[in-house]
Amino acid sequence: MRRIIGWIFVFAALTAAGCGRRGTPREFSVDGFLATEHPDSARRLLQRIDPERLNRDDRARWALIMGLAEVSSGDTLAGKKFLDRGMRYYDRHGSDGERAAAWYTYAQAHVKTGNLEEGIRGYTQAAILAEKALAAGSSDDSLRRGTETLLVAVYHTLGLLYFEQGYDAVEPFAKAVEAARANGNTEQEGYSRFMLASAHCAAGDYRQAIETLAPLVEVADTIPFRYFAQQIRLQNLIFHTYLGDWTPEQLLEARKGIDLKVIRRAPLSYGSAVSEDTGRSFYDVASAIIFQRDGQLDSARCYIEESLACRDTFHQGSVGLFNLAAEIYHDRGDDARAYDYMQQYVSVKDSLFEAQRGAQVAELERRYRTANEVALREASLRYRAWIAVLAAVLVVMAAGWAVVGYRRKLRRRDGQLSESLALLDSYRESHDSLTSRLDASNAREAAVKRLLEGRVAAVRDIAATCYTFGEGERLTAKMRDLALSPSVLADVVDMADLYSDRAVTRLREQLPGWTARNYDFAALVIAGFSPQEICVMLDMSLNGVYTLKSKLKRRIAESGAADRERLLGYFA
Repeated sequence: MRRIIGWIFVFAALTAAGCGRRGTPREFSVDGFLATEHPDSARRLLQRIDPERLNRDDRARWALIMGLAEVSSGDTLAGKKFLDRGMRYYDRHGSDGERAAAWYTYAQAHVKTGNLEEGIRGYTQAAILAEKALAAGSSDDSLRRGTETLLVAVYHTLGLLYFEQGYDAVEPFAKAVEAARANGNTEQEGYSRFMLASAHCAAGDYRQAIETLAPLVEVADTIPFRYFAQQIRLQNLIFHTYLGDWTPEQLLEARKGIDLKVIRRAPLSYGSAVSEDTGRSFYDVASAIIFQRDGQLDSARCYIEESLACRDTFHQGSVGLFNLAAEIYHDRGDDARAYDYMQQYVSVKDSLFEAQRGAQVAELERRYRTANEVALREASLRYRAWIAVLAAVLVVMAAGWAVVGYRRKLRRRDGQLSESLALLDSYRESHDSLTSRLDASNAREAAVKRLLEGRVAAVRDIAATCYTFGEGERLTAKMRDLALSPSVLADVVDMADLYSDRAVTRLREQLPGWTARNYDFAALVIAGFSPQEICVMLDMSLNGVYTLKSKLKRRIAESGAADRERLLGYFA
């Protein structure tokens, strides 16, 4: 089953990259694609727009696209600020259709940052609001069509995320097919149907996968996108291979009908694919499976090695290729190579499992709790039945003492179960409390770090300006009063101490006897101030700064301080 997920998911990446964009709503299609694929260009274009001259609705849309562009370019902090600003407006003033589109963009941004949990939540919210908007009806036909298109894109994207993480993706893809059919979008219906068949195959239901893909197989010759048509034939070939209803001769004959030139050279939606594109190895994987089933192990080995050679990264789907390679080499009698591939499979699988361990722990906890509740109900029903039977026997035999003893035993068992559940609840509360405190601590640490960086940067700018433009007397006097005041210098020292994990405090403790000016000088060095900036801050000459820095560095090197190497690193 793990191998199947690996072979099928190869095309899921193609669908997400080449076909998923076509279902994006009209108002965000161009901007959303540009912000995701070319974030620097999108940022430059958006920065030329003055948001103050826009109305409130356009300003909120501008903020969402700007946030998506910032996140895509790597500036997550700035991107989230823009996203939150846009979402606040739509949550208060937007219609259901507008809110659905906003949540779609919000989810795109969080998936881009790797926060899949928040991304899935955003897509789910978009689907709920889009269905609500369609159920309410709209007099504007263009808005209704846009919402229908958005609903298809949301369900299709949700299915791809579930598929990527190894979850059951049948339901979201089935809804995507229904939404595309209702919208009259036959092209998107074909893509979603293809992925629905892949989800059935990943679940082991090969016959249902074949039936789901059958309408696409029938019209494959008429599909304009010839690459997609070849993928349909390959997928159908894989399904029949695992169902076992075709002979090896039929499989090989069907393989001959695959146009390899189209597979290797056909363009995706936005440009030609290069020959080493890992998405084009789907043909190699299918060939390896077929030749293995037919007993042509040399050909199977050649194709599986070609597929693995052009793959740099692995995920939950493609990791099964190592397992397939191990089986092929084992069948050839080369157990050493087979063992090597199994080791690689275990290594990659363990690293992938580590990323999902948190979700698995939560799921196991939920199952454990459910199992305890079921056991409690079953035990309660079982003991009640025994009590009824025993009570009847004891009434006939006039043995009331047995009834009393049995009830006492039941109470003890119920008490033990209650204690177990109470302990489980206590553990869960303690875990939640600890998680909350850790989250709050991380948030405070991040806030302090941002404050420190802002304050230090401001002071550094003042000092650099004073050093560079110190020609004017009034400017020089004003800047020096501001930058060289004792309070500012004290703040910089305190912030340098906090930001460098109390390095200044350790310096005072481990090297006592320095002058206050020497400690201030060391704090500025630790904070990263340049010699030019330090000479302005402490009213020294540039040569004096270099001389004092060398002198203090020598003192630290000759001392027996516990953190000597770390402190020397600041003076490097």
